[in-house]
Amino acid sequence: MAEKLSQVIFVVEGKDDTARLRVAFGEFVQTIETGGSKISSAVLDLIAKAEENHDIVLLTDPDFQGERIRKIVLKRVPNVKQIFLNKADGRPHHKGSLGVEHADPDLLRQLLGKFVKENASTSDIVREDLSRLGLIDARGSAVLREKLAKKCHLGQVNGKQLLKRLRLFGITKKELKEAMKDID
Repeated sequence: MAEKLSQVIFVVEGKDDTARLRVAFGEFVQTIETGGSKISSAVLDLIAKAEENHDIVLLTDPDFQGERIRKIVLKRVPNVKQIFLNKADGRPHHKGSLGVEHADPDLLRQLLGKFVKENASTSDIVREDLSRLGLIDARGSAVLREKLAKKCHLGQVNGKQLLKRLRLFGITKKELKEAMKDID
């Protein structure tokens, strides 16, 4: 197995959890969102692929559904690290359900700080590269993205997700261009 990059990827339930981690740590935090308790096999495949080159830390809501997601992820990817949030720390200040998105950023820094490193991604890809290669902003870009995502095992992606996933897996411009040659 290739040596793992120093960057950690957090597995969280949804976009609000990702937003909360970014409040605590900044935009460089990488996450994979399960989409709630209806976690798909594509997301599980993505987590398994990410584990090949990254440390994975599972952080779900302190409730029944969060525990259900943990069991599903651990069954497929048993070596992920786990962080548990206490129910009291996930309570909303107003209305809403229990969740990571309500956790105090200072508490998240305390619990997760040992895992977070400055952006260690080796990817040098920017949005303009995707546009030049016809992966976004062009007729037929959706079909091209689908072929690339399949070749690189990125899961189903739209244009914005494609850039995020390429960076997540440390794919460089050179590697992207090579993959595109194979597709054309």
